[in-house]
Amino acid sequence: MKKYLALLCTAALLCGCSNNGKSSSTAGNTSADQGTNAAVQETTAYDPYFDTSYEYPITGTDTDMSEIANVDWSLIYRDAIEDFKKSDNFDETARFTVYDINEDRIPELIISYGTEDDTTYLIKSLSDQNVYTEFEPISDGGQMYFSMNRNLLAIFFFNYETNSQIVQLYRLKNSKLANVYTFEITDNVYKMNGQECTEEEYNDEYTLLLSGVIKDMGTDFGFDDDSIDAALGNKASMEEGYAAVLSDYLSQMQYNQNMKSTYSLMDVNGDEVPELFVSVGIAFAPSVSVYSWNGCVVPVGSFGSDGTIGYFPESGELWGEYHAPSYTAGSFYKFNDVFQFEEIFNYGDTEVSDNEEKIYNINAEATPKDEYHKMLDDHTKGDVYQLGADNDVNAENIKLLIEGKYTAPSVKAS
Repeated sequence: MKKYLALLCTAALLCGCSNNGKSSSTAGNTSADQGTNAAVQETTAYDPYFDTSYEYPITGTDTDMSEIANVDWSLIYRDAIEDFKKSDNFDETARFTVYDINEDRIPELIISYGTEDDTTYLIKSLSDQNVYTEFEPISDGGQMYFSMNRNLLAIFFFNYETNSQIVQLYRLKNSKLANVYTFEITDNVYKMNGQECTEEEYNDEYTLLLSGVIKDMGTDFGFDDDSIDAALGNKASMEEGYAAVLSDYLSQMQYNQNMKSTYSLMDVNGDEVPELFVSVGIAFAPSVSVYSWNGCVVPVGSFGSDGTIGYFPESGELWGEYHAPSYTAGSFYKFNDVFQFEEIFNYGDTEVSDNEEKIYNINAEATPKDEYHKMLDDHTKGDVYQLGADNDVNAENIKLLIEGKYTAPSVKAS
């Protein structure tokens, strides 16, 4: 759709997780401990002529909840969801995500509604200081993503009249949603934070800030009662939670005859609780959405792969790969017991001439062909499961899943 939006979508696994904790911080109620990640390198030099028109900080209204006993994010967000459902903005496009974006071990609520290029986002946050913030709506946007490496929200804005694309980056800190960086392209003129730059400078900085683990936001759950209960931790079991997710897919299939969904369940992080892998076959390269269970359904994200995710039990590695006519891109990850993906490495090859000559990259660095293939061979040894296609999404299978019955994955024949 848009030049660098496509780059973002194919470059990385889209992932993340929410938690089912209350306002206190405990080890079992965390989305992802990302403390080892480098901080964003923000502009340090002050220029009195620097164009600050790019800055769009999002303000909000704070409510002190400290005098309320047993503050519970799930109850607060349920009230916010019910209020939204009663508003004039609630329609069939509305979806929501519950996900921790600032590492305080309490998830945020992000509601989206509108069309692909005219989406409004509502962000609600309960801090670990028991301050509840309702941010002003973010309107006229495209897709929203979360960069886990740097705890940034990225929102795409596209203006067809001026043929321009703007990417706004925000970080949530101390109940403030501050603008961190802005990228803009207009008729092949590149700008960062309002200043012109070369395409190479633009691409280097863009890749630096939006590389690694990325998750789409605001679209994980529908507003039916089952989905709300699954997201907020009001399902009695993992099976019931996953069944609610699959019921949402089944509902979408009823409105789209070209959509076909299948799923697998398998524990890939050693906590003896299986993850749910759902493949949606509505495109040439269907993705696989991943969900985990932490007392509530954790929407981990989606692989940009060809309809399945490879899992190597010997190494504990997951493998997603995307194919296009002139290039291949893929990544290897591990999914740990605190509901986060850890990227091991990413790779890609691209045809650069009519005689099928290729260039090879490991972690975006040019790599000799032999070294490239050895790296892939070393990580694709042993048994592999192809997750995402073992069970059809239908009413009967959803009923069986609630009873704990489903077809388990099998090793892919070599």
